[in-house]
Amino acid sequence: MGYSEIEILGEILREGLYWAYMGRSFEVLPFLRGKLLSKIKNSNGDYKDKEIEMGRLLKELELLYKQISMSEKVDEKQIREVLSYKEKFVQFLVFEEDL
Repeated sequence: MGYSEIEILGEILREGLYWAYMGRSFEVLPFLRGKLLSKIKNSNGDYKDKEIEMGRLLKELELLYKQISMSEKVDEKQIREVLSYKEKFVQFLVFEEDL
């Protein structure tokens, strides 16, 4: 049974929650940033605007992970906020299952 790229993106965001809670919010973001920005560059058309918007979303996510890293516990609201980025990222990308 294989996983779609979108499902994997959700799992990476969940893993980011774990690392943020452990005080190492920087663990997942470089990989995620590189993967998402390279997908934008590989897409057809003008990618500069998408790249700027994706950079903004990644910065927001980074700040959220930092906030979580300073928390005593991760609450449901924080989990929902982080997982909402999956849908935000998908808006800018074309995944194989979308074709």
